[in-house]
Amino acid sequence: MRHALHVRVAAIAVGVSALTLVIAALVTQELIQVGYRQELDRVLSQELDEVRLGLPTELREAAGDDGEATTAEVDAAAQRYLAVHPGSDRHLMVFEIGSRQLSTRDGPPELLRLQRLGTLPAGTLGSLRTVDSPAGPVRILSAPLTNATQTIGTVTVVGPLSEGRHQSRTALVRIALAGGIGLAVGGVILVFAVRRALQPVRALAVAARSVDLSDLKSRVPDQDRQDEVGVMAREFNRMLDRVSDDEEQRQRLLSAISHELRSPLAVARGHLELFETLGARPGYSATDTAAVVRRELDRLGRIVEDLTALNQGEVAGATARDPVFAPDVLDALAHRVEGLDLPHVNLGVAPPVVLLGDEDRLTQALLNLVVNARTHTPAGTQVSVQSDLRADRIVFRVIDDGPGIAPEVLPRVFEPFVTTKEGGPSRSSGLGLAVVKAVTEAQGGEVTLDSGPQGTTVSLAFPVNTGA
Repeated sequence: MRHALHVRVAAIAVGVSALTLVIAALVTQELIQVGYRQELDRVLSQELDEVRLGLPTELREAAGDDGEATTAEVDAAAQRYLAVHPGSDRHLMVFEIGSRQLSTRDGPPELLRLQRLGTLPAGTLGSLRTVDSPAGPVRILSAPLTNATQTIGTVTVVGPLSEGRHQSRTALVRIALAGGIGLAVGGVILVFAVRRALQPVRALAVAARSVDLSDLKSRVPDQDRQDEVGVMAREFNRMLDRVSDDEEQRQRLLSAISHELRSPLAVARGHLELFETLGARPGYSATDTAAVVRRELDRLGRIVEDLTALNQGEVAGATARDPVFAPDVLDALAHRVEGLDLPHVNLGVAPPVVLLGDEDRLTQALLNLVVNARTHTPAGTQVSVQSDLRADRIVFRVIDDGPGIAPEVLPRVFEPFVTTKEGGPSRSSGLGLAVVKAVTEAQGGEVTLDSGPQGTTVSLAFPVNTGA
């Protein structure tokens, strides 16, 4: 790939390494020049110290007993000193005695040439400094020649800096050559190393391409590493887990909608089929049948609203608080149970009291409990709906004599999608009790559940409207 990540990462690393190498090479070059200059300064200072120690001895021998040396005697002493100290390839020493100049026989060729041509730069007495010359920059150290209180001339020690610059350039070339080879080889190795290090990222891309809502089982292979790539792979897997959970919730919600809408549709269809086949039953008119169908259609619309509200947490704001006559609730429940053709369901008589709530929603909650009891218990299980007064509250109870709810499910039984029926024709969405709890509490009621091997009882308690 032209812009593959491993190539770009390797290129950036090589670029940074090259820049670092250039900086290191320039610093090294400068350090070599500084080091050479310091070493040359040490040599020049040492030579000047030797002159100050050795030349006076020669002067005393040339001057005789009077201690005063003539120019000829100083010249002879300087020649004897230079004969013993011929110079080196790093420095040139020059004596100026009167109008005469004497220098060491040996010295850097370029400085000897300047000395012969008379173009050797002059120094400043008592200072060590760098001066440009036709042969390049040189270091010059000059000092007066004295004999007791007599100044007899000057001495100048000169050393070229060209050798230091040559050494630094040579080092720079070698560093550049070695660095270039190292960068080329290291760059190739780095490309393969980064490619291997980014293998989990490619696996991540493959997993991302393979993800589909119909199959959320793809995962990045587990990376036993603690770096950023390993963290990214694990976080991607956790993201897929969350997406998978959300998709499972969505599927359960769709199943719940189907489950909750099935009951009113069955009631309405049952009444219409009976009316179509047998006509109006004794005591029932077409208007009564139409009223039942209309109520179920209204309930159908209300269930859709409830499911939406439950999903959005807005049941309380959508529930009416009107006076409700308790016997009317059980009458409405009887019509719906009859329309669903639910066997072994016994409805008691409600006390003649009024509560504040929503009759349709309260009936819906009780019907959900009856349907759940029939769905989750064996055939032949008896289900009864009873109600009574307890202090200032009316309690509706839906009781069955089934085997009870599994202990592992009981603590979460009112949570959405929690069910003991996961498959088969009687499977449940697990939303019924969640809707019951939300609808009941939205009307100011309270839900309690008691389950054991002898059966299950779900109680809905509502405050009585004492002002009615």
